[in-house]
Amino acid sequence: MPVFISYRHMDRAHAVKINTRLIQASIKTYLDVLDAESQTTDDITGVITRNISECTHLLAVVSEKTALSWWVPFEIGEATITNRRICSFKTGPAELPLYLDKWPKLTSDRDIEFFIDAYRNEAMLKRSMALDSVTGSESVRSVNKSNADRFHADLKSRIIRGF
Repeated sequence: MPVFISYRHMDRAHAVKINTRLIQASIKTYLDVLDAESQTTDDITGVITRNISECTHLLAVVSEKTALSWWVPFEIGEATITNRRICSFKTGPAELPLYLDKWPKLTSDRDIEFFIDAYRNEAMLKRSMALDSVTGSESVRSVNKSNADRFHADLKSRIIRGF
């Protein structure tokens, strides 16, 4: 159940910090700056799309600088199409686009810990997404969407409660 970390390169320090914490929690991640292929390819869109398809979660690092990025919204769109678990991590005071309200918004180290707990809980309850669920039957896709919605709702609720 790898986590794809989406970010604008100006926000790299936040992305690396989150990546480090997830790895410390034994969660596999994908961060393009650590991927030699993404640094040398002529088909970056293909590399990104493939790596999103190989992840179950997308965590988008967003700031006022993200509004100038084409890649972060593209990556969120790719993850949305395939019912990946999506969260944003807000790095500053800027207002986020309304379309991000659909998913949990993380803003602190505490919220990252909540994400880690939700990730582990989903795996423990066997609600984690099978990577082939996109091409599976309608019932498999429906269960995956339902489980993704539950992941999002549970994590949002925990962030609001603060514990």
